Amino acid sequence: MSHMEDKDVGNKYDRQVRLWNPTGQQHISNAKICLINVTTTASETLKNLILPGVGQAVIIDDRKVTSKDLSTNFFLEDGDMGSSLSERISSNLAELNPDVTVTAEKRPLKSLINDTEYWKQFNCVITSLLFEDKFDVLVDLLWKLNIPLVDVGSVGFYATLRIYHQEQTIVETHNNNLEDLRIDLPWKELQNYIDSKDLKSMDDQTYAHTPYSILLTKVFQQHVAENGKRPTIKEMRTKLTELRRDDETNLEEAYNRANMVLKNSNELNYQLREIFENPKLDDLTTTTPIFWIYTKALKMFYEKHSVIPLSGVLPDMESDTSSYIELQQLYRKKHEEDKTEIKESVLSILEELERSKDEFNQQYLDTFVKNCKFMEVHHGSTKKFDGKLYIENEWDPKKINSINIYLAFLALSEFYKAKGRFPTNDDRSELRSTTISMLCKYPEINFPEGLEKILDELCRAQGNELHNIGSLTGGIAAQEVIKLLTNQYITVDNTMSFDGIKSYVGFWKL
Repeated sequence: MSHMEDKDVGNKYDRQVRLWNPTGQQHISNAKICLINVTTTASETLKNLILPGVGQAVIIDDRKVTSKDLSTNFFLEDGDMGSSLSERISSNLAELNPDVTVTAEKRPLKSLINDTEYWKQFNCVITSLLFEDKFDVLVDLLWKLNIPLVDVGSVGFYATLRIYHQEQTIVETHNNNLEDLRIDLPWKELQNYIDSKDLKSMDDQTYAHTPYSILLTKVFQQHVAENGKRPTIKEMRTKLTELRRDDETNLEEAYNRANMVLKNSNELNYQLREIFENPKLDDLTTTTPIFWIYTKALKMFYEKHSVIPLSGVLPDMESDTSSYIELQQLYRKKHEEDKTEIKESVLSILEELERSKDEFNQQYLDTFVKNCKFMEVHHGSTKKFDGKLYIENEWDPKKINSINIYLAFLALSEFYKAKGRFPTNDDRSELRSTTISMLCKYPEINFPEGLEKILDELCRAQGNELHNIGSLTGGIAAQEVIKLLTNQYITVDNTMSFDGIKSYVGFWKL
C-alpha cells in the first residue's frame, strides 16, 4: 500500500475527515483488520471499511462459494461458483478502493487460533456467525491482548452485534457542548473584566455589543448578592427583560441561554466521576496506558481547584470585534495556563514512575484538555448472557424484544455447534428446548413472551440472510469498527440487536 500524503487524505476523504479529522483518518489508514467467516453481513461490513480507506484487511474463510452465497452476496458473481470464498471476496472488494490492501489468508482458522503473535498484528477482528468452539478461544485470546472483537451477524429478519473489548478509553466523544463559559465561577482575570463592564454607565452602543456571557454573569452575580442563592431560569429572564432597551441581539442571546445558570461548574458528570473512582489511578505502573497518566493529572487538578481545566471553546456571540477578541484572549490564556498545569503533572507522574518523558505528547494533551469533560471509559465483558437483563428491563417491551433476539442467536449458536447446521422448520421444538436449557440457569426467569416467534423466524430462515438486513447491519458494524479504530465517538457498550420486522434497534450492556 502506497503512503498517502496529508493532502491526498484531505482531497479524497474530505467529507469523512470532517467527521473524525485528519488524525482519525490516519488511524484508519494505518489500521489492519481481520474478517473471519464471510457472510453477506460480513461482506457489507468490510465494504464499508474499505471505502473510507482502512489500511489493510485480511479475510479468513476456507469455504467454497455456494449458490447460497450467490443468492444474497452482491460481491460475488456467477463465475465465482466453487471458487475460494475468501479469495473471490478479497479480489472483488479490493476493486472498491486502490488505497486498501485486501488479502485472503491461505491457512484455515484452526491452524491460527492459538498463534498469539499472528493476532497481534490486527487493530480489530470481525467475526460473523462463527458458531464454533474456536470463537470462544478467539474471544479469550483477543481479550488478553486488548484487541477489540466485533461479532456481527444476521439471519432472516433479525441481526445482532456484540463488541468484546477489555477496555476502551474515549477522549474525543464529539460532544457538541464543549463550551465552558464559567458563568457561575469566573476566574480572577475574567472577574476583573466583568467588573469593568458597568451596565448602568454604558452608552447604548457599548451596551448593545457586550457579549451575552458577560450580561448573564453580571445578572447572575447580582441575584446571588441580593438573594444569597442561584437564580432560576425564570428569574434570569425576568431581569434580562427589564434590561432591554431596544431590540438588542446580545440580550436576546442572553435570554435564550439563560438556562446556563443551572450549570454548576464544580460538578462532574457521572462518567467523569466513575473515571476518577477507577482504582487504576491509585496503582499506576510502568505499563499503565498513557490515558490513565493524563487522567491522574486531571484528577489532581480537580482536587486542587474543584473544577476541571477550561476547554478553551468559546461560542460565537453578538458583539463588536474588539470586545469579543478581548474576551476570547482571556479564555484562551486561562485554557493555556490550565493545560500547562496538566502537562507539569503528567511529566511529574512519568518521572515518579521512572517512565520516559517522551511519552508526553502535546497533541494528545491539547485533545485531552479540550474534551476531558465528556470523555468515557468502557469496560467490557466476555460473558455471553445474563438473565438479570430481563428483570432490569421488564418495564420496556421493546428492550425485552431486543434481548430475546440476542438470546435466540445464542440458542442458534448452540444448535449449530451440536448439529453442524442451521435449524429448519422441522427443528422448531428442538431449538426451543435448547433455549429453555439456557434459561434454566436463571430460575427467576420464565420463558419470555415473544421469544418463540423469533426462534420460529430463525428456523424459517434456515441460516439464510436477507440482503437488506445484512446491508443495514453491516453499515452499523462498520461504524462501530471505525469508532474503535479512531477511538472517537461513543461505541456501542456493548450489545445491540436489530428487529427487521419492527424496524427497531436495541442496545444494552453485558
